[in-house]
Amino acid sequence: MSELEVDNRICELRKELGLSQHKLARAVGLKRRSIMAYENKTISPTVETAYKICKVLGKDFQEVFIFHEDKEKE
Repeated sequence: MSELEVDNRICELRKELGLSQHKLARAVGLKRRSIMAYENKTISPTVETAYKICKVLGKDFQEVFIFHEDKEKE
C-alpha cells in the first residue's frame, strides 16, 4: 500500500503577494493559526479551504499543492 504525502507552497506564494498569515486567513475566512498549521504541514486543509486559498493566491491547485506518493515495498 502506498502513502500519499501532501506538500504545499502556501508560505512562499503568500509572501510573493506581500500577504501576512493574518491577511490570508481573513481572506479565506480562517484564523491565523490554521494558515500557520498548513504552512508548517502540521495539518492539511479541506478541499474547500484549499480551493479558497488557491483563489486568494491566484494560483491553480497544482501550483499550490504537491502530492508525493511513497510506494511501500512488499
